[in-house]
Amino acid sequence: MRRLTFVALVTAACGDPSSGEPDAAPLTPTPNPAREVIATNLSFDVTLHTAMAVIELGPSAEPGATLEIGDLGIQSVAVGEAALAFRVADKKLDLALPASDGSTSVAITYMWNAHEGFEGASANGYTLIWPYFCGNLFPCHSDPADGTTFTLALSGIPSGKTAVFPATIAAQAPSYQIAWSIDEYTDLPLGTTTAGTQIVMSHRPNEAARAAAGGANLVAAFDWMEKTIGPYRFGNVAGGVSVRWPAGAFGGMEHHPRWHVAAAALGDEETQVHEAAHGWFGDGIRIRCWEDFVLSEGTVTYLAGRALDVVAPAVGAAVWTSYANEVATVRGTDPVWPQSCGRVDVIADNLFTRAPYLRGAFFYRGLADRLGAGVVDQVLAAFYTAHAGGAATMADMLSTIQTVTGYDATACADTWLKSTTTPAPGPCP
Repeated sequence: MRRLTFVALVTAACGDPSSGEPDAAPLTPTPNPAREVIATNLSFDVTLHTAMAVIELGPSAEPGATLEIGDLGIQSVAVGEAALAFRVADKKLDLALPASDGSTSVAITYMWNAHEGFEGASANGYTLIWPYFCGNLFPCHSDPADGTTFTLALSGIPSGKTAVFPATIAAQAPSYQIAWSIDEYTDLPLGTTTAGTQIVMSHRPNEAARAAAGGANLVAAFDWMEKTIGPYRFGNVAGGVSVRWPAGAFGGMEHHPRWHVAAAALGDEETQVHEAAHGWFGDGIRIRCWEDFVLSEGTVTYLAGRALDVVAPAVGAAVWTSYANEVATVRGTDPVWPQSCGRVDVIADNLFTRAPYLRGAFFYRGLADRLGAGVVDQVLAAFYTAHAGGAATMADMLSTIQTVTGYDATACADTWLKSTTTPAPGPCP
């Protein structure tokens, strides 16, 4: 069946007939994608596939609001006790809101569908909505620069299973950060950092040994990042969750504070520290445009190697050897840092390859080889202090490098992030 476009309208109350004044025209659903999402409060029944989203929208000089809704079946929209006119078209929800100097909370009830292929909530009990499939799970803005806080509640959990998810994300986060996984979980506490963050691994039956192996140096690495880069923004409990991704899947997803890791990668220390580092870059600092993907993935790939170098030198050395072997195989034609903003689709335009991860990591390694790893630590800390909770660009990083160190990293960035030839690892020029 083709998607049906429908409109629900609420008419304004009648005017006073004795006043001689005509009724005010009713508000109509009006597109306004620029109206900011401030807070996203979600309640799901995972058995009935029903949900409510209470979305706090920011002030706007223009009327209306627009949210992405994928294939959600919108049932009702209300502000307080009053129904609100809305229109569904082209996977978007337009609302009949007036211009406002303050925020407005809108309650939306809806039905949601299972999606495989990492495009929503899987029938296998996990969610993954990166990069822009949040609309298949809740009304949202998928632009990576947009930030929202979250609350999340789940009901209808099958008997014998446990849902692992954050009840609250109190700091501004990208839309793709929120997630849950439902399975037969056991928690493995790994320890507590100096700042008081408890690190825990949630694993499935017969995975305890792999969880322990993957987390062998995770507390120390997390502690190093808190001390070196800055405070962790997403609560006092964090750690990896083994997720039943399809066979052949490897790696993880930065669903802080409980990042997801494919069962096959559960015991891989680099994967665990990489996903942990997204609490600072990619989540703690959002990217301004998909073109700045390297600011997230290149930075955390470097940070995984750097943190393990410090807390477990033999492990760190092995990680950098694997990086060097892999970067030599990266195609020079794969983009790393496109020189635009908002023109690149991270999937369709082939930005989601290993090139931004590895060439980005060796850009920072080249800086460390020239300036000293401790100096690069200072750069990353200064950048985090300046941009945590907001969105930033790779150009902002180059500016911070020059401000902190006096070194102009343009030539090094041109070599590692822009050229179509993959250079050999070594110091920046």
